[in-house]
Amino acid sequence: MTAKAKAKELVDRFNKFPFATLSVSQNMDYAKQCALICVNEINDELDNFSNDDGYQFSRVEFYTEVKQEIEKLKQ
Repeated sequence: MTAKAKAKELVDRFNKFPFATLSVSQNMDYAKQCALICVNEINDELDNFSNDDGYQFSRVEFYTEVKQEIEKLKQ
């Protein structure tokens, strides 16, 4: 899965049940913020995980790209 596809998947999951009191734009912004929190948590956990085979670095790189793609998503 590409970073762009993962970003869209995460935001869509949080945007699945919109709040009735928020506009479409506000719901999308909320979903993006939730997805960013998840990605930041993943990267924090990966920072605490040590592995010598390069797996950790590739996952950190991937989720850094996911974070960038989430931020680019249009409302």
